[in-house]
Amino acid sequence: MTESQAPLPTVSVVVVTYGREEELVNTVGDLLAQTYPQLEVLVVDQTPSHQPQVQERLAAWEASGAIQWCLLSPPSLTRARNVGWRRASGEVVIFVDDDVRLPPEYVSAMVEAFVRHPEVAAVAGRILEPDRPPEVVRWRVGDLGWCGARLPGFGTPRSGPAYSLRGCNMAFRRAALEAVGGFDEGYRKSAFREDADIALRLRRTGHRLWFAAEAWLYHLSAQQGGTRHREIDVDRDVIFNDLRFAVLRLGPVRQAAWLTRLYLSRVLKAGWRTRRFQALHQAFWEAWRAVREELGSQSSGDSGPRGRP
Repeated sequence: MTESQAPLPTVSVVVVTYGREEELVNTVGDLLAQTYPQLEVLVVDQTPSHQPQVQERLAAWEASGAIQWCLLSPPSLTRARNVGWRRASGEVVIFVDDDVRLPPEYVSAMVEAFVRHPEVAAVAGRILEPDRPPEVVRWRVGDLGWCGARLPGFGTPRSGPAYSLRGCNMAFRRAALEAVGGFDEGYRKSAFREDADIALRLRRTGHRLWFAAEAWLYHLSAQQGGTRHREIDVDRDVIFNDLRFAVLRLGPVRQAAWLTRLYLSRVLKAGWRTRRFQALHQAFWEAWRAVREELGSQSSGDSGPRGRP
């Protein structure tokens, strides 16, 4: 059987949502308009209550069988991702944010990357943002650099090997998710670095990643809901998650460089700019103690291997 005659893989798209209204409806509407056949759409909804018109639209889609609508509480991005892919039936599982706009051929372009590259376990798609130039690099899309300061370049217009993933536009073979145990649920709230974490664990177990420029979307970065929800102190949250990634996943030399960059940028620089130095300094050391305790717990056998959520 030739590549053109091979059956297309079954596909599920998971949308994790929290506090989004019209943006969510537009995202799901774009997914239901995809040209890819027999697409499964799952909405993992962590919003306590929606606006009446949004609630009605989601309920109508669920009643018609257009979507699976799963309610989840309390909010946790990584737990919601795990619930989504474990409930999904597709051989390929795509994750998009709840504030994106998609062309009708988006899913087909993502699947094409898997079909053309059977050795690939996960694919990062191109990310564009309205009114902003695309983030472009000349080589090594997704490479965060030695200390996490390099722009990953997920707006680059050419396809090629990838070195990380971005949560708003990424896809996996289901078997690869199963092999690494899914997403690490230790990342809090915004779960900053959860995408880099699973990408690193995949690469360390011999899996390859690909960047598909053809699988593009617009990420709107809506100012309300999601990781920008008013209940999330983004500065403290990013410090914890970035520090956790470095301590749990990086070797001692790179870890030291990573933590130095984190303290300089997220504590000293941000503290000077926002006049919150004392609070951010405290957040850094609270995160350090919490992650070291977690690491000690893992070493004693209480929490299982590092790669498992």
